[in-house]
Amino acid sequence: MEMASVSSNPRSVEEIFKDYSGRRSGIIRALTYDVDEFYSLCDPDKENLCLYGNPDQSWEVNLPAEEVPPELPEPALGINFARDGMNRKDWLSLVAVHSDSWLLSVAFYHGARFNRNER
Repeated sequence: MEMASVSSNPRSVEEIFKDYSGRRSGIIRALTYDVDEFYSLCDPDKENLCLYGNPDQSWEVNLPAEEVPPELPEPALGINFARDGMNRKDWLSLVAVHSDSWLLSVAFYHGARFNRNER
């Protein structure tokens, strides 16, 4: 289910929650329903890969953003390297923990731009 990134620029707390929920749904889909496709995309012979959840509830495995500084906080880098060295279930749990942290960092990144009245 690899899809193109969808940029988002939430302008309210409600939009941040909608962005968070969509990204979370995409990551959950990658780690559950689409787990076999996700696992195959995380080839350890490829470069440092990241799992991205998109606001439209899609997901993608891709290289980190090249622009410096990146538009959003980066997800865990190199999720593919540990894949073959771990039990599959343990590896998926590790990716889930890192993805959860990334989701929170994206939400806080968006929220930090608000002033007191916007929060």
